[in-house]
Amino acid sequence: MTTPSLSADTPRGRMYRLEPDGPLMYPSITTVAGARAKDFLQGWYATMASKRALEMYSWLDRNPHRAAAEISRVTRDRWGSQKRIAAAAPEYTRTAADFGTLVHAVCEEWGTSGSRPDGARIGAIVEQMRTEQGSFAAEQDPQALLARVAVRLDGYARFLDDFQPEFLEVEQTVVNHTVGYAGTTDAIVKIGNTVLSADIKTSKKVRGDFALQGVAVCRAELLLDNDGSTREMPDLTGAFVIHLPEAGGYQAVPLRTGDAEFEVFRALRASWSFEPDECALEPAAGPKDLLLSLLKAKGGMDALG
Repeated sequence: MTTPSLSADTPRGRMYRLEPDGPLMYPSITTVAGARAKDFLQGWYATMASKRALEMYSWLDRNPHRAAAEISRVTRDRWGSQKRIAAAAPEYTRTAADFGTLVHAVCEEWGTSGSRPDGARIGAIVEQMRTEQGSFAAEQDPQALLARVAVRLDGYARFLDDFQPEFLEVEQTVVNHTVGYAGTTDAIVKIGNTVLSADIKTSKKVRGDFALQGVAVCRAELLLDNDGSTREMPDLTGAFVIHLPEAGGYQAVPLRTGDAEFEVFRALRASWSFEPDECALEPAAGPKDLLLSLLKAKGGMDALG
């Protein structure tokens, strides 16, 4: 599957250890890149919640004989109803993420074995994800799910035919000790004489901030294997996204991975380490105590101005 064995989810996002059973040391590339503010999501969350509320109202309109009982239930359990409405966006995100993980797993197996997994194998991966991660619990039509995966795989097959990539690494973890991060790229491929990092995306569109993930892989220092051993990092020319949209087909989208993008990633890494709760000190007993606290916190006499 596509979950790196050296990584684990934490309250602060996914983190990596540097050896099996070792302590979690570095945040993942996606965790760091995800620290960037996304104010636009506030509106999307509100839209998703309002859509669910309207769906609930529409259900009452279609089932008037059950309206009184349902309204009574909502009145008795207002908090539960609020949670259900508020969960619309997170549930949608989880469903989309599960589908993306499934497509990644199938493409990973394809890249490793050299042949396209059949329907039975894809079904087995779905059941494994359902058992281990609780994925697809609400899926009503397994065949429709397999059909959606097949559309993505058809696009992936066209990419393979058109670009003829040589897979050097599949689902390979990389690490940068200087900045302090680790992450896993879907593949490191050779196209012609050029070595590139490739990531598969099933999102609605290719977002520009995917470049932060790409540049982090390109600037990694070592390959990190599951047993904790390291290997030399190949010299990557750049990174690109293999976009497999819902409508079918594919796009090979190059990403900017220059110094400017890496500086943004480094800044986000520093922001991830920032502990705001530690910045509010103990209340001062008086003016002298206040100044001494400021001096100690700042580390010098210049705190007095």
